[in-house]
Amino acid sequence: MMLQVLYSGRTRELELSGTRPGLLALARLLRGKAGSRGLSENRHPFPYERSLSEIAFLEDPERDTASIVAEGQILRIQGGREALDLLADNLEGFASEADASHHCHVDSPTYDYIAPESDPLVIAFMRCAESPRPHGS
Repeated sequence: MMLQVLYSGRTRELELSGTRPGLLALARLLRGKAGSRGLSENRHPFPYERSLSEIAFLEDPERDTASIVAEGQILRIQGGREALDLLADNLEGFASEADASHHCHVDSPTYDYIAPESDPLVIAFMRCAESPRPHGS
């Protein structure tokens, strides 16, 4: 179950990519109250600048939207239950139905459940030419 998150400091764009099982597992994780998981490292993240090491999320009952922001080496996702469930639905739908060459943009204002302060996110399938490794190896 592989996942990686690549980040561009110049554009603030994030790419979350993984195998179908990896993306489906992340969607299941988002349906909980809080959690985190380590990410595979991509030593050649072009056209992005770096590979993040962890995804951490937290349900916040005070929020109506979900915030998706890179902080250091961590992708932080925080939001209300309905917004997190909508994000999980999008992940599941993409992972289950999309062609391997497709990608999906998840950002504000495209989706009203994404907070305006969020970094733009692209969801994609991990390209086979990459050989990501767990961070720290």
